[in-house]
Amino acid sequence: MTTARIFLGTLVSAVLGCGRHDLDLLVTTAKPDVCLEQVSESSCSARLLEGARVGCSWQPNDPGCAGVGCQPGSCRSGDPFVRRVERRLLLNGQSFRFVGVGGWGLLQPEGCRSVPKEAQEGWLERAFDELVPSQTKVVRLFAFQSSFGEGGNDFGLLDRAVGFARRAGVRLMLVLEHGQGGCSQGGVRDSQWYRSGYLEPDLGYALSYRDFAKALAERYRDEPTVLSYGLMLGLYADDPIALSGFITDVGQMLHGVAPSQLVSLDLTWSREEDPTAQTFEALQSLPVVDFVDVDDYFFTPGEPGIDPTLWAAIENVGKPAVVGQGAFIVEGFEPPQFEERARQAGERLRDWHEAGYNGALLWAYHPGWDTLSEEFDARPEDPLLQPNGVLANAPW
Repeated sequence: MTTARIFLGTLVSAVLGCGRHDLDLLVTTAKPDVCLEQVSESSCSARLLEGARVGCSWQPNDPGCAGVGCQPGSCRSGDPFVRRVERRLLLNGQSFRFVGVGGWGLLQPEGCRSVPKEAQEGWLERAFDELVPSQTKVVRLFAFQSSFGEGGNDFGLLDRAVGFARRAGVRLMLVLEHGQGGCSQGGVRDSQWYRSGYLEPDLGYALSYRDFAKALAERYRDEPTVLSYGLMLGLYADDPIALSGFITDVGQMLHGVAPSQLVSLDLTWSREEDPTAQTFEALQSLPVVDFVDVDDYFFTPGEPGIDPTLWAAIENVGKPAVVGQGAFIVEGFEPPQFEERARQAGERLRDWHEAGYNGALLWAYHPGWDTLSEEFDARPEDPLLQPNGVLANAPW
């Protein structure tokens, strides 16, 4: 029997063994995606309203693009949201592993502004456009109440950020507050705040933390560009019982309001305070937490990576883990200094990948920065975000 006849017989047997439903799936898979015919968000939504038979949704471009002629999004079929299944993040049934950036000033929170208010939108558009060559897939940004006007409900700038991100092929991780009060008006959050203070407006804020988080989630619950909500930057577990209650309450609320989006913590771990990482592990294991988000600052050459004790706790949690903030100092403004920082970042990205992290974000992305620190942007002399640079060649 020839090879062709063997193959044909195998194929016929396989098809005959399928049920009708399986055959329908095979035929559907073979057809082109009819949603791609829709070139606007309105027509895509109208197609969706025709029924679940089609299931079109307006999603981030893949790949992203920038400038004149770039579509503001893509109409595609399939599940547009990033999901968590055990230790993996999935997008439309496929493994979703990513590199990207995080920045403190992308939404220009009150007290942390670096550009005039009238220039914010143009600066923000530039920020997302300049990420396209690096193939950035995720951006983590501060979405504090201090960015949304006196009433805490002016979401205009974030609406535009979502549009720019969708065009650039980027998904957003929104961090809701800062535990130490940075770029915020609420001040340092202590145990009393985690027990009940988050239910009342902070100093200078119109809304309580919980009410603001709910309003944000209600607005973006149907937006696939929003990947997740981070409850707090720099959560510190000096009172694990209070923190557990806060995480559970807010996490349940967010999952109830926005069931298609994920929830994470940015939990500070201290070997001195939690030597076996038992508290860290217990809080990350709470059912409302979808993935583990850790920081890894690399300010001294030769400094070790994530502590083995911490990594063992992450393994025990059994959820996806990402490096939410990986930072590298630049020592000067000349090409050799930029290249050295890029070398360090590239090595650590490979380490994170080999360790099993699902993604990693470099800190701190801020176009136009001018003070030597961990900040970076897409300037040509810095290899981090160039088309053949560090992020574009990351192993994910």
